Amino acid sequence: MMLRKSPIDNALRRLIGQCVSIVVLIGLLPGHAAGDVIVLANRAGTRLSVSFMPEAGPPQQLTLAAGEVTPLFVDGQASVSFASPGAPRRYKLAANCAYYFGRAADGGLDLQKIGLGGDEATAAGRSLPGGARRLSSVAIPVKILVDEEEPGRQVQWERRLRRRIEAASAILEKHCRVGLRVVAVGRWNSDNATNDFIESLGEFEREVNAHPARLAIGFTSQWQMVRGRTHMAGTRGPLHSHILVREGAPQISEAEKLEFLVHEMGHYMGAAHSPERGSVMRPVLGDNLAGRSDFRIQFDPVNTLAIAMIGEEIRARNLTHLADLTPETKRRLRQVYTELSRSMPKDPAGLHYVRLMNSPASTPVGIAAKRVLQAIVRAAAANRALPEASDEGSSTSSSRRTGDELTEYYVRQAAREADNLPDDVAPRAFLVALGVGLGDAELLAKIPGAGKLAQGVESASERTVRTTVLGEPTMRERRDLAQHFFVSGYLTATMGVDAANVAGITKELLDAHGASGFSFADLAADRAGVQFGAGVLSNRFAVNMLAQGFVVKAFMPEIDELPEGLSAVEVASKYGPQSDPRFRQQLQRIDQRVQLLPPYRITARQFGP
Repeated sequence: MMLRKSPIDNALRRLIGQCVSIVVLIGLLPGHAAGDVIVLANRAGTRLSVSFMPEAGPPQQLTLAAGEVTPLFVDGQASVSFASPGAPRRYKLAANCAYYFGRAADGGLDLQKIGLGGDEATAAGRSLPGGARRLSSVAIPVKILVDEEEPGRQVQWERRLRRRIEAASAILEKHCRVGLRVVAVGRWNSDNATNDFIESLGEFEREVNAHPARLAIGFTSQWQMVRGRTHMAGTRGPLHSHILVREGAPQISEAEKLEFLVHEMGHYMGAAHSPERGSVMRPVLGDNLAGRSDFRIQFDPVNTLAIAMIGEEIRARNLTHLADLTPETKRRLRQVYTELSRSMPKDPAGLHYVRLMNSPASTPVGIAAKRVLQAIVRAAAANRALPEASDEGSSTSSSRRTGDELTEYYVRQAAREADNLPDDVAPRAFLVALGVGLGDAELLAKIPGAGKLAQGVESASERTVRTTVLGEPTMRERRDLAQHFFVSGYLTATMGVDAANVAGITKELLDAHGASGFSFADLAADRAGVQFGAGVLSNRFAVNMLAQGFVVKAFMPEIDELPEGLSAVEVASKYGPQSDPRFRQQLQRIDQRVQLLPPYRITARQFGP
């Protein structure tokens, strides 16, 4: 076996120790920029005209209808001015805060800040990775489904539900610039014996795969809709993959059904319950308000702020899991949710959302990843207890696994454990645990924007135990390739495909200036790990299939003839910068090797041992 540098080598570790990781690993994403929100609400009872002046950007003339709530997307702080009896008024507005216009004691117009526990640090704004490429708006891919109790023909129910999704999308987009886009439709069979809504939600989650969408919305006609405090719709929390909504009952108007859907989409985007009577996030709907001609389905100012802040992260960096919110965003949202919980002390939603903003290890993905990692450690301890293979090199089922076989054993054991987890957390928990357990936990813990999850999943003492029993799992008989592969899978799960690919290239360019040199073989492992991670997240490679059929050679291409040990001068002369056609051609060759591997040439249904 070829002797090589440590996969995440000493040179990079020294650079990280010198805080160069800020350049390397924040540089994973296309840039950093502020991504702030200021919410204005008109409670003055009449239409208002105001001047809004961001510190960064041109001024805007705004007209706010009576009762309107609008988010303004800025970089940092801003000012607002407006006419009022006596003299014009002007106020400075803090970033990521909510304000409302109302009538002062003298009858004039004034502005009031809503107290949400902010401080000087939060008032200045936040910096989002990828913010420089922030999209003007995005649409969440949605699959809509009905159960077998739906009485209408597909052309009827599909038209009805598409229109409802479009209406909900328009309301969402107005408040957070995130809309909905239907990409698939379908049916599922609901159990008629189930009469509990939460159990039905669980059944829907088990029966329906959201792929190719990010969100599956099921409309069940199993029960008649009723008025009163009962579950009309539900989801398990922000950015969860499934929402279940009751359908049917002609006495419930289409406007009310739309409000149920928007309410759950609010929870999906991070909205908690609100004490405001006119908010779509009031705890009890079905009160006939939505059917009134003068009623506007909209979010209250506080929840508008929350969903707009999360929406900014979705637009800036394609956020898909709440655990991956930036620390600045979590800090501000923790303050917002705390104040909401105080306003509704008997409602558990606010405190639940506060807990979600705590340590990544306390989130569902963090807890699940820790569980999968523990399965890897148990497998490692069991393997270490076996006798070593005989001196002649023969191996039996009762001898200790090594090399690629050891990697296959660990991945399969991790997949078996992940298969027992809820579908919405299993893929990411699986990739995170592999990244920590088989990759490089110390490096991952230092990555801005992704490291806190690794830190929470494994403590220093737990890492000592794991590394003592782990052995040397390899890919293509090289330990470094396995580490590159699984670190890249982790980055794909926590920061996205583009960021993970950029990370691999950036690291190799740094290596070109050190003793180890630039390696296209390492880069092949990086890019193979990214594709593996993307396949797991999209459910192309379901964890139950990987539990039976993960084989190293099926997911890691051969590295023959891939140049290694290149100096910076050699890289520049032979391949040029990243934009050079010669460099891009090498990447294309690597990607072609990956795509020619068996799992990428067959469907997920065909994949197996």
